Amino acid sequence: MGAVYDEFVRELAGWERRYAARPRALLVRLFLLALEREEIVSIAYRESVMATRLRDLALPAEVKDLIRHALLWAWKDEEMHAIYIRGAILKTGHPLLRGQAFLKQIAGGIAGWATSVQQHVRWAQAPLSRCLAGLITGAGVLLGQVPPDVRQHLQYGSFRDFCLFNVDAEKTAWLCWGRIIALAAGQPEFSPEQIADFCRILNDEERHERIFATFAAALDEHDHLVPGEDAETLARKIAAAGEFFLPRSLRQAAADNPLGSGGKVWVVRGHSAAAKLPVFRGLLEQAGLATLLGQRARQLGKPAGELRVVIKASFMLGYHRKDLSNVTDPELLAELARWLHAQGCRDVSVADSRNIYDRFYHNRTVRDMARYFGVESPFFRVVDLSEEQVAHEFGRGIAQYSVARAWKEADFRVSFGKMKSHPVETVHLAVANLEALGARCEEFLFVERQAHRDTAVMMLLSDFPPHFALLDGYDSAADGLVGMMGCTHPKSPRRLYAGADTLAVDMVAARHLGMADPRASHLLRAACHWFGDPSSAIEVVGCDRPVPGWRGPYHTEGSTLLSFLAYPVYEHGSGRGALFVPEMDRTAFPPVGRESTLLRLGRRGIQALLGLRHRR
Repeated sequence: MGAVYDEFVRELAGWERRYAARPRALLVRLFLLALEREEIVSIAYRESVMATRLRDLALPAEVKDLIRHALLWAWKDEEMHAIYIRGAILKTGHPLLRGQAFLKQIAGGIAGWATSVQQHVRWAQAPLSRCLAGLITGAGVLLGQVPPDVRQHLQYGSFRDFCLFNVDAEKTAWLCWGRIIALAAGQPEFSPEQIADFCRILNDEERHERIFATFAAALDEHDHLVPGEDAETLARKIAAAGEFFLPRSLRQAAADNPLGSGGKVWVVRGHSAAAKLPVFRGLLEQAGLATLLGQRARQLGKPAGELRVVIKASFMLGYHRKDLSNVTDPELLAELARWLHAQGCRDVSVADSRNIYDRFYHNRTVRDMARYFGVESPFFRVVDLSEEQVAHEFGRGIAQYSVARAWKEADFRVSFGKMKSHPVETVHLAVANLEALGARCEEFLFVERQAHRDTAVMMLLSDFPPHFALLDGYDSAADGLVGMMGCTHPKSPRRLYAGADTLAVDMVAARHLGMADPRASHLLRAACHWFGDPSSAIEVVGCDRPVPGWRGPYHTEGSTLLSFLAYPVYEHGSGRGALFVPEMDRTAFPPVGRESTLLRLGRRGIQALLGLRHRR
């Protein structure tokens, strides 16, 4: 074992003696240590740092791509671990412990930045950053926060030395989590699901150690491949640690998931409101939906008429019949169901999930909302995904424990999203339409969350991917600062999108909505990380031009500032979402309980600021 690991073994032995009669106190100490450590590496392993370092290595391009993908997964794992353990502390701790958790995370972030600069940036490249990182490291040494055995590794060296250091660090993390699991198993406040999550993190750390050991063994002291090592042998060794560490093209399991595969994306444009349904029917034919249904039926060994088809629509963010800009067009939903019926599909459901609005207003079930907006047809039934959650053990990720039965058991899954802007993601399209297939979306929004929203969505799409995507941007599309909440002056782009790869559909639509790089969206970037970036494999069939006059959340200087503040304000200052609601149809959706004068004024002020108040 290395010096860092040996130092932690001695430190842990001291804590064991000190807290021999107080196992919960030791557990808290280890939680805080784990949080700080996970935050350090989630910053130190980040994509931008690793990409820059790998670019400077004199290695074959295919080898660098293998290393980049593996480190990308390690980085995403560590990000998941940091947010998970912080949420666990915030949910179970008293105010003092909550404060300690925030301080540890901040300290870990600063230390992670300083570590990455010291290890990966030369003085000539960024002298000011190196100087600041040196000052931070020096302060850590003086305060006893940087052990001598760690200090010697905080300098620019070979990539191989970096890997060897992290072999030791990952072994240390593995030991820490192993002790956490042993202690938590004896504490009644930890559920079996949480213990299982701890075990997943433990296994992740062991896999990371194997990955770094593989890279260290593949390189000599000058960061050249050792004799007998090449991209093929390296890929086999990475796969032994976990196939998901490989690029999509080398993953055998990727063939079963259309996300990230690219292919054709059909974009059709109509010229009038009256042309909507004929244009839509033409799109379904052009995009080969009938062929995909037939392929799926043959794959499952059943007639097409027996396929269970579920369509995830978007109407639960709707709030008033005056504004249909964030609601999947009910006429298009009915036409899709009619078309599927003509193909022989008799078991078709249109589904959506409840959201945070039902905490504040009555009559917000999925069936209530479907009736209100006219989402009805003799060719489909309406399903409330929130009512039929079933337990599921996901292949990757943590803190998501269930999935809607209708989505899980469907033979053919369709995401029918609505073209909308979003203050944080920039766009809210067919991928974002699939959040809350599992736990309610607010479980992943506020400060005590144990997974980021994008992680929760990717877990669902990894195990239960959509087979087809449609995007409604025809009669009314919500642009502006908060289009996903609503828009009093929506656009009519007269566009519809379709494709077998939901991510590819979104990448094309995002580009048409003004995003030079769709990966600037956190959700789309996460999807590219999980399933592969389809950009180079996309063929646009039809209209491939920007949507004229579209106003994204960064359209003006003022909206840019508000977009920048949107998430932290919503997370910490929205009263858990109570302030940020559109101007509801109060006849249909009366408030839950009495609305105080202060809350009413606050809501009206936010609605006026965000442009969500209708003219009388």
